[in-house]
Amino acid sequence: MLLRTNKLVILITTIFLISLISGCLETANTQPATIEEAALEAYGWSQTSLEEKSMEQNITDTTSIVFNSATVKYRNERLISDINEQILEFKEENNLPVSIDVPESFSAQIITYRLSLPSGAKLPTELVSKIMDSRMNEIQENNDIENTQQASTRTITLDDGTETVVKIFTASGNSTESGMKMMGFFTTFSNDDSSTIVMGFVPEGEYNMNAGIVNGTVFSIDVDNEIDEMLELVSTIE
Repeated sequence: MLLRTNKLVILITTIFLISLISGCLETANTQPATIEEAALEAYGWSQTSLEEKSMEQNITDTTSIVFNSATVKYRNERLISDINEQILEFKEENNLPVSIDVPESFSAQIITYRLSLPSGAKLPTELVSKIMDSRMNEIQENNDIENTQQASTRTITLDDGTETVVKIFTASGNSTESGMKMMGFFTTFSNDDSSTIVMGFVPEGEYNMNAGIVNGTVFSIDVDNEIDEMLELVSTIE
């Protein structure tokens, strides 16, 4: 905790010095990192939440600086529908009289996080890594996964023409016996006023059932196709 506090103090001090040199302590309003509406509709996605925050930090008795942030979450409604159709087909083929419950987390999600600092200062690399680690821990806890490993990297072109490197990861260790794993990605980029982190994840593979006389694949997810689609959505972010 002390180490984290010291790093925050260093960050605030650095921003304060930059602000003094530029003669400005103002923080721009944070424009949420949103995916283009037409793209969401075309791929069957929806925005599920938007959270905007503003944190003020006192520097001296008469001076303070403000950090503005916006977090947007998206969910793949089309994939949920596809999974439900496959489940229904499996039930009918096996004459199952009971429902098959699948965790709500078994869908693709995208999270964007944008932070504005005073005078347009950019997030230090170390702080970006800490934010991504925190988000990754949240994903692991909510989806009961572990053993996250980077699998590959890709480069995509954003709506404004700039390129950003996307790191793709895989994860395993789901405590259910379904056989599902997880694949996801994260990327970071900056503009004149803010720094942005984007993360996405989607279940990978087949959801299998082994219940006595009923055995088989309840549903499957083409993870490569899903990742391609998600990166197409991310590319529309300004």
